[in-house]
This record gives sequence, C-alpha cells and structure tokens, in this order.
Amino acid sequence: MKFDRSKYNCIQYLPMNGDEQIWEMAISGVGFQSIEANESYPLKGHPIGYAFNPGRGRVIDEFAMVYIIQGKGTFVSASCEKKNVAKGDLFFVSPGEWHSYFPDRKTGWDEYWVTFKGAYFERLKDRIFNQKNPVLHVGIGAKIVSCFTEMLDCAKVQQSGFQIVLSGIMMHVIGLVYASQRNRDGETVYMQKIQEACILIRENIFDRVPPEEIARSLNMSYSCFRKTFKQCMGIAPHQYIIQLKISKIKEMLSETDLSVQEISSKMNFESADYFSYFFKRKTGINPLSYRKEIEKQRRKAGQGKDR
Repeated sequence: MKFDRSKYNCIQYLPMNGDEQIWEMAISGVGFQSIEANESYPLKGHPIGYAFNPGRGRVIDEFAMVYIIQGKGTFVSASCEKKNVAKGDLFFVSPGEWHSYFPDRKTGWDEYWVTFKGAYFERLKDRIFNQKNPVLHVGIGAKIVSCFTEMLDCAKVQQSGFQIVLSGIMMHVIGLVYASQRNRDGETVYMQKIQEACILIRENIFDRVPPEEIARSLNMSYSCFRKTFKQCMGIAPHQYIIQLKISKIKEMLSETDLSVQEISSKMNFESADYFSYFFKRKTGINPLSYRKEIEKQRRKAGQGKDR
C-alpha cells in the first residue's frame, strides 16, 4: 500500500513580533511538502525571498532546517560540496549562505522544513552541525515528526502567543536532533521501522488503516511487526492506535466547536452512538460530559485569574 502524503502539504509563513529578543528564538516559516516523481519543486506558495529555482539556489537571512522522511535528493551550499540526501537525513542552512536543495526526479521526496532565527540556536549550532557538512542522519524519528505537526497546527491557528509556543517546540526539536547524534549507533533497522510505523499511524489516524497494512507497507510480517512494536513502544500496535485516537478526540472536543456527530464522522466511526460508546468505554466519561468538564475547568481557571 502506498500512503499518500500530498494531502498534508502545507506552507505557513509567519509574522515575528520581537518575541525572539525575549525567548531567543522565533519561527518565520514552517511547512510540509510531498513531492512526487517528476513533479516541479518547490511547490507554489512560497513568498519572494523564499521561493527559489533549484538550479540557481538562494540566500536567506535566517537558519533553515529540512527533514527528509521519504525519497532522496541533493543538497549543496557555498561551504558544502554537493551531497546526496535521503530518508532520515536532516540538513541545516545558515543565514547569508548560498545554497540549493531538491528531490531526485525519479523518486521525489517528502520534507518537513522550518525557518528560524535567534541567539538560542546561534549558541548551539557548532555543537550540532558543521557548516562544511550540515547534513545529519537522524533516522526516522516519530518524536521529531510529531513536533513538526504540532508546529504546523499552531502556525495554522496563530492564537495569541503562538510564537512563544512555536519557539518552545523548536527548542525541543533541536534537543531531539542533538540527542539523535549522541545515540545513533544504538538504533537498529527494526527500531527505525517502528519509528516509521508510528509516523504512518499518526498521519492516518483519521482513516481506518489496520496495523497489518502498516506492517505490509514496511515489508514486515505482522507477527514480527507486532512483537518488535511492543518491544520498542511497550504496547501492541492496536493499543497504540487506540491511544492516539482517544488523544485526537480529546483534542477536538476541547479545542474545536465540532459536534459529536462531526467528530465521529471525521474519525471514521460507524455512527455517533458507537463513537460515544467507544469514548466512554476507554475514558469512563461520554464525549459531551468530557467537553463540559473541560469548559468548567477553563471557567474556574479564568475566575482564579480575575481575583
């Protein structure tokens, strides 16, 4: 089974309000691009100063981080000779330095990217990458991908204080990248496959994709997949999927105005009744009661601030 990631394509460029002076980090853009074989690159939607012709390259005045989770391609900069990059590779772009990167025409690639600036990373950069070799192999990290999806969700909504939230998540990403370089020798091929499985499960949480299908996509027998998944994650794949579904449902109940019927439909349940039964069986409370309890807690917290 081929999983279609193009439905997640997203390009978000953001205003910066001076918070980087306080938090020493600010995010100017974040996105995801799934490029098919022979598809033009980059996708449309990048403003002047960020869009570029891969043949000519570009220069930007901030850092960029690009994380490849599928496919392969090329990276080159003024300080770095042309390098092949592939799934599990992550590379940095430095401010003021000419660079270019692009997917292989035969394979395309899937990339997460973020552009950022601030004294926080300026102090750490030399411990994380070498400008002559800014390509790191971090493998497929479900936690890194989760951070990118959190940043994308935050960037889409842009609630009050979103730059502070983005900065915190980005600091977490930098920590994960640094840790991956310290621990990379201990990771097995099977552990990498389980990380890929976690990403696929998260990406398809709204669809009914059984664990057996995930195992087939990774060229693993289901018995081996289930055993390895449980060893790495501490729970079976089916339980992991249920936990993620419950977490996503709670998020929609507490952070959106979607009705129970709409959430049930979005999560691909047979009916709203079965959805409510499922949620109550797993949490001990029905969806509407959970939403009311969250609203009650928020009102109480708001009253406490007014005193």
